[in-house]
Formats: sequence, structure tokens, C-alpha cells
Amino acid sequence: MDSYPLAPELLPHVGQERPLHVLVGWDQSGEEAVEFAAWLARTTACSIRVVSTAPRPWSSLRGKKSKQYKKWFKKTESKRIDAIRSALKEHVPHKAWDDEWAVFRDGAPRHELISEEAQRFHADLILLGSKSKAKKGRFLATSTADAMMHYSPISVGLAPRAVKLSKKGITRVNYAFLDEREEASARGMRVAATVAMLLDVDLRIMAFSPKQTYSYEAELKAHAPLIDEWNESSLALLDRARDCVSDTAAALGIPEPKNFEVETCVSAGDGWKPVVNSQKWKKGDILFLDSQPTEPARVLTNARTEDFLTHAPVPVVIFP
Repeated sequence: MDSYPLAPELLPHVGQERPLHVLVGWDQSGEEAVEFAAWLARTTACSIRVVSTAPRPWSSLRGKKSKQYKKWFKKTESKRIDAIRSALKEHVPHKAWDDEWAVFRDGAPRHELISEEAQRFHADLILLGSKSKAKKGRFLATSTADAMMHYSPISVGLAPRAVKLSKKGITRVNYAFLDEREEASARGMRVAATVAMLLDVDLRIMAFSPKQTYSYEAELKAHAPLIDEWNESSLALLDRARDCVSDTAAALGIPEPKNFEVETCVSAGDGWKPVVNSQKWKKGDILFLDSQPTEPARVLTNARTEDFLTHAPVPVVIFP
């Protein structure tokens, strides 16, 4: 695993006994994150654990040993675990259930409870769902997802609401770079290429023009030189995509599969919606995004990425 170019915890554990450890943040308003985990389990060996959280009641002020607190904890834990069991039975094959497949943690804030459980579980990936008011097939960050997108020490997966997923699991890996940082874009391409090769699926690398982030004509005109520079660097990066894939395969010692295809495309437009919708998306697509390098070893998104996520029609993984 040391030869992997980046974030080996994101990748299938080829040649290792341990499956991918997937921690699901339970959301009572929807089961999309559980379905995302089940979809991954159809693709590669996974061990799935679901964590449910709740703020502590006032009775806890008397101490965790108080009868009132114990009664509340037992009742809430039982109710949550029953709901999780039902969801796992419906979506996830039993072989992918972790030995401790459901846990209940109380306290606040929720994102810290999930992160602590991720450490206990040695999780490779945290999965979260969307707000229930999001449109079908689209993602709106909950307060917990928003916090994890600025805090998580490990990769975060985000599931659009009511997204339709392929019964075959992942059939194509997508990577999109959204800014001009060449180093990060090349880094992201290597990760996406590695995952695609290990899973023996297609790879699509996309560049999205920043034109859509400027709403007013004056602002757009002021940034025109930057936009032109971005478009040029995007085309140059995509031109090098195949070389990047070949170099990654050589570094991993993995031959490029005969059916392995790299598709590259640049999308530009006057808004995120038409830009994203201009691309054809499949039920077997997963989309990778790179994090901002402001704080090493942390997932850290910016406003551009967060705007883009509201239009992403497929499951997304953001890595540190």
C-alpha cells in the first residue's frame, strides 16, 4: 500500500484481509447513506457500521448513573438500533455488516461524535445523506455534513436524496477539478485512476469552467483573464490525463486493463445547473473531488465546491 500515490484508505484493500471500513451517519429522515454503503458493498468488500447520535437530555445533568438518564438512553438506543437493523436488512447483504453494526452515541456536537466513532472503528470512509428537502437526485448539506466537509480527518461520502444507484455497484469513476491548482488536479487524477484500475471500471476526468461562479457581467469581465487562463490549464491537464493514468499504473505495478477507457471533457456555462447537466451521468457513477490544501490531512471544501455539490446528481467522495 505504500506505493499508492495518495490516501490508501480510500482504496479497496487489494491483497489485504481487512475490508474497507465504512461508517454511516444515521439520519432518521432518509436512508440514502445506508443505500450508498450497500452500493459500495456490491463493488468491493466492506465492513459497514452505522452510528446514530442524539443530544443528551436535561436528566444527564444529574449524572449518567441517574435512573432517568439510563431509562432515556436505553429507550432511545433500542429504538434507533431497531430502525438501523431494518434499513440494513433491506439494503445491505449480511456479510457486509460489521460485528458491531450499530452504535448509539449521545452528546454534542454530532460531527464530533461521528468523528470519534470513526476513530474507534478505524473507518476509511464516512457516509452522510442529504437534507430531506433537497430535490430528488440532488444534495443539500445538513449541518452535520457541512461540519464534516470542513473538519473530517478522513474521506467523506455524500449521497444525494433518493438517488438511483446501479445494482452492479460502481461502473465508472469520475473526477472533477474545479479550480486552477494544477498540483491538486494531478493528485486527484491519480487517485481516481487508481480506484478505477483496481475496480476495473471506466474513468472520466472533467474540468468545469469557473465562469459560472461570476453572476454579474462586470465581475465576469474583470475575471476574464483568469477564466481564459483556467480554460487553457484545464485543456492542458486533460491532455495529460492518459499519461497520468499510465504513470499511475506503472507506479502501482498494475497493468492497464484492456477495457479501461479514459474520457475527458471540459464544461463551461452560465450556471452550475446547465454545466453539470450537460454531462451524461449513469447510475453506476461515483464522483471524486479533491479537498483544499489549506489544512493538511483534513477534508476542507470551499464555496465553489459547496455550490457544485448542490447540483451533483451522483454519490460524491471528498478526500483530504
